Amino acid sequence: MNQAVVKEVRSVLIPLHQHQLLLPNAVIAEVMGYQQPELVGDDAPAWFLGNLAWRGVMVPVVSFEGMIGDQVVTPGYRGRIMVMNALGGHERLSHIGLVVQAIPSLVRVSADNVAPVDPEDGQPALIKQSIVLDMSPVIIPDLDEIELQVLRIVSQQ
Repeated sequence: MNQAVVKEVRSVLIPLHQHQLLLPNAVIAEVMGYQQPELVGDDAPAWFLGNLAWRGVMVPVVSFEGMIGDQVVTPGYRGRIMVMNALGGHERLSHIGLVVQAIPSLVRVSADNVAPVDPEDGQPALIKQSIVLDMSPVIIPDLDEIELQVLRIVSQQ
């Protein structure tokens, strides 16, 4: 029996204000210029920036850095909103918008250019793994946990 072995994964390196995220390319639906999301109320956490109309769907827009307890930073002129496919199959949440600081770049991840990092103080629940990719620190986010937190806010609207 012939089994194909995956030697590399096509991924996207996403620049945030203080961090870089790494996601599989298949998670990304679109990257668009930054637009101010429509605010949803005063009781939402600071990391929940509001909703944005995208292809006939209202997409919740979040700051990952705000979600992990860092400062929520409004992007500069190179800022973007990266629309991600939600993976949980929830009727009220098909996509999530993530504020990024610049256009994400395509990267190939393989055993040759990646190494895990053991955090000294533990990690927030939203971080699946910290790694070094081509000698730069990178975060692999926990997409399931992000989706659950966003779903809680969307369900209250």
